[in-house]
Amino acid sequence: MDFILDILFPQENCCLCHEPGRYRSRNPWCRECNEKLLALTGVSLICEKCGKYIEIGPICKDCQFHPPQFEFARAVGPYEGCFRITTKVLKFMGRKELASRMGHMMAMKVKQEEKYGRIDLIVPVPISMGNLQERGFNQSELLGKQIGKDLRVKMDPSVIMRVKETPSQRELSKEEREKNLLCAFRIRDPFKVKDKNVLLVDDVYTTGSTGRECTRVLLDAGARQVGIITWATGRGF
Repeated sequence: MDFILDILFPQENCCLCHEPGRYRSRNPWCRECNEKLLALTGVSLICEKCGKYIEIGPICKDCQFHPPQFEFARAVGPYEGCFRITTKVLKFMGRKELASRMGHMMAMKVKQEEKYGRIDLIVPVPISMGNLQERGFNQSELLGKQIGKDLRVKMDPSVIMRVKETPSQRELSKEEREKNLLCAFRIRDPFKVKDKNVLLVDDVYTTGSTGRECTRVLLDAGARQVGIITWATGRGF
C-alpha cells in the first residue's frame, strides 16, 4: 500500500522534522510527527475553564483568582514539541497548507466537547497590521476558515477590528500583555454578534490576555456567550 501511495503522492521532506521521504502531498506532516502530536494531546489534566494543562484540578489558579468572561476555552494540545513547531512553521515560514489540517483537528475538538453547544458564528482573532503586512495572512483566519467548513458555520473575519497597533506580546508578562491589549479591539458591527453564541479562534492560548479582551468586546456588543478554540495552549498552575 505504501508503495502505491509513494507513486500517487510523491514524497518530500516532512515540514516538521525535515526527515527526507516522510512527507506525502496529501498530508502536511509525516506519520511519525502525527503520532507525536497525538501522544501529546492527553499528557495531563486541563483546567475546566481555560483549558490550560495543569497538575492539580479542576481549575487553574489564574481562573480561580481572575475568572474569565468566556464560557470556556479548549486547545488541541500543549504549546510544546510538535504543536509548537507547527505554529511556528505556519506563522513564520508561511506554510499556509498546514492550516487546513490544524483547523480540521480543531474542529474535531469542538465536536468532541459538548459544552460548546450550538455555535452561531466563528470569529478569528485579528492580528496587527504590521504582522499582516509581514506575513501576508492571518493564521487565525486560515484556521477559522477550515473550522467553519467542517462545522458548517459561518466564519466572519471582519467582526473584530484591531484598532490599536501593539508591540509584540512574546516577551511581555501577563500584566504587561493585558495593558498592551487594552482597547486594542473593537466590534465593527454589533448587529452581527447580538444574541449569538460565538466561537473565537486563535492559534495559541498562553496567558489568555488576547482571548479575554476579545471576549470582553464581543459580550459588550451583545454576544450571548463566547467559547474559545486554539491549536495549542500553555501550562497553568
